[in-house]
Amino acid sequence: MALYDTTPIERCFVKCEQGDGARMRARKQRRNRTSLYLVMLVAAIFVGTLAVHGYTLRANCQKLAAEQSNLKEKKKELKKEQEEIKEQADYRKTDQYVEDVAREKFGLVYDNEIVFKAKTE
Repeated sequence: MALYDTTPIERCFVKCEQGDGARMRARKQRRNRTSLYLVMLVAAIFVGTLAVHGYTLRANCQKLAAEQSNLKEKKKELKKEQEEIKEQADYRKTDQYVEDVAREKFGLVYDNEIVFKAKTE
């Protein structure tokens, strides 16, 4: 439909319809832009949250690694102590231990031994 074939009222109506379309497109673009901003905001919040949690997890990991190394050191020390206790228990089951205790605590000696004592002044 050409504009010169219509009456002024029809032309006004056609212009209003065209204007409504432009307004509708502008409104739709604003809605699309707002939606895009909203999605970007949500994505930024998500990335920020991941970054914060990643940082705290890394800190916790380093803390746990240090604690693990301390516990490994302690485990080595306890294993060594356990081995010493086991050796001491095995030694206490021998006749040599009985003989050493009898000499130290009770002052017992064999018949053919000579005991030397230092003078105490």
